[in-house]
Amino acid sequence: MIIGDFHYTAEIIEKRKVHKFDDIGCMLAYAQVNNLSHEKASFWVADFDTTIWIEAEEANFVISPEIHTPMGYGIIAFKDPIKAKEFAGTTRGRVLQFESVSKINWKSRYEH
Repeated sequence: MIIGDFHYTAEIIEKRKVHKFDDIGCMLAYAQVNNLSHEKASFWVADFDTTIWIEAEEANFVISPEIHTPMGYGIIAFKDPIKAKEFAGTTRGRVLQFESVSKINWKSRYEH
């Protein structure tokens, strides 16, 4: 897969595999379809502002239909909770932690 914009990227690292995604929603859907949990893999996302990798459990996710991501899931991540809250305010979005976004049914939208 070619990553066109690193602001939206995510990856899952298993023992011997690395899965790269151009949209955080794709990572979440893939994890659900393949029953991947925190015990089986580590999850990483790019900070929207800096594109620096952060562990998904440390990220503040903003979800909004007004956020246009490569695959249309409408989810981005920030390390800084204040920046996440500000961005959510400008996009009528909501800020969630990884545990909460992992519970959303992403696999119903899984198209790959």
